[in-house]
Amino acid sequence: MKRKWLAIALSMALAVGMLSGCGEDKETKPADNAQQTEEKKDEPAEEPAEEPAEESVDLLEDGGGKVLNIYCWNEEFKERFEQYYPDYKDGKVGDVEVKFIQNVNEGSNYQDKLDEALGKQESAAADDKVDLFMAEADYIAKYSSAAADVAVDVKALGLTDDDMSNMYDYTKQVATDENGVLKGVSWQACPAGMIYRRSMAKKYFGTDDPAAIQEQVADWDKFEQACKTIKEKSKGKDFMMAGPNDMHRIYTNNDSTKFVDGDTLTFTPGSEQWVDNTKKFCDEGYVLSPTMGLWSEDWNKNMGKDGHVFAFFGPAWFISFTMSAASGATANDDGTYTHKDGKDSYGDWALCQGPQSFNWGGTWIMAAKGTDNAALIKDIMLKMTCDQDILYNISKDKQDYVNGKAACDKLSADGVTAPFLGDQDMIGTLKAAAENISMTNLTIYDQACIENSENDFGDFFSGKSSKEDCLKKWQDDVLKKFPNLTV
Repeated sequence: MKRKWLAIALSMALAVGMLSGCGEDKETKPADNAQQTEEKKDEPAEEPAEEPAEESVDLLEDGGGKVLNIYCWNEEFKERFEQYYPDYKDGKVGDVEVKFIQNVNEGSNYQDKLDEALGKQESAAADDKVDLFMAEADYIAKYSSAAADVAVDVKALGLTDDDMSNMYDYTKQVATDENGVLKGVSWQACPAGMIYRRSMAKKYFGTDDPAAIQEQVADWDKFEQACKTIKEKSKGKDFMMAGPNDMHRIYTNNDSTKFVDGDTLTFTPGSEQWVDNTKKFCDEGYVLSPTMGLWSEDWNKNMGKDGHVFAFFGPAWFISFTMSAASGATANDDGTYTHKDGKDSYGDWALCQGPQSFNWGGTWIMAAKGTDNAALIKDIMLKMTCDQDILYNISKDKQDYVNGKAACDKLSADGVTAPFLGDQDMIGTLKAAAENISMTNLTIYDQACIENSENDFGDFFSGKSSKEDCLKKWQDDVLKKFPNLTV
């Protein structure tokens, strides 16, 4: 039966119910008159309501597995696991061998390989079964859904609400299925901001102070004026952003509607704003190249010392994985970087919120149904996502924004700073945004909708095609992948 889960996920739009965690405020009205007030004084005080007991869940029995197979697409979790999980040593946890099965996350390659393995889970030999797998925000709904039935309830592993009380609510919302069952946990949160070059800020705005630069870009009108300032003062040599897709996530993350509701595909209001504003920014010369894509060689090059781009937009993982590597600094074996004075841009950056707060991405740890390592998986999840000391050290060493409120508070209180950002308090800068993240509009279709947007509107930004033609291409490309949808 489990082999059918992918077909189900791709042939119908799943109604993924997210837990909002927000209650309606109720106004307390005063007594109608003095007599009522006096009567209430004589009444015995009400006992405070008891907290509802945590719902009991049958715990999954451990199968005594001797191999732990972890599916992932890059080194991110592998590095953190090997460095911070206290019981890992020389490829093993105790007598259990740990294997990372890594498939690059290009197009749907990682998902395809993971889907194939999960589809064989029931018939696979014990040592070949998927035990843990990683999932990104853009497609986690596909794997957490009840219809897919491929991931284990984390409470069936033994995690409790108290264990997870320091996590940001949205990180639990996105991994919760339509029946309210939590299927995955994350060590990171991904509030994002505008990462700007300090040397350019001093040249064009007279200061590199994050609060002062935030004033320059506090809303979209001010942001546009800042774009104009950079263009005029640099005489067209420097640009606010590298390519048309750099700010895409800001718009889509703040969308009020879903890409797919029921079985209807919609180009969302946020997507419309992104297309219209980005076209204007390209035409006005505020974008280095209307054809420059994310992750391209030229895009990365402009994060280095001789780059001509003022700002990039992203969360902590974007800083630690993408910008640090592209800055020209020397990468060390432990995942840190060494600044080469005068030869890289490491430290010549700072962070502010930008015109609109947003979040981007995130990696969730999910236990595969059929695993024979339930006890070990529980311990991994507990230590890697709930232990505040471990999370503290991950953030301090890796410049990661971690999914632990107590750890984040201590990082700020201890004055832990980010070297890449010129020793700025990154955690303190992003903390307010982290508390307010909501991802209730997530669907299983988001990755395809977002990636096809970035591919299909390039000809409009460069003036080769009309907006209408590009929109039609986007619809056709998404429908080709999901023929169950209509427009």
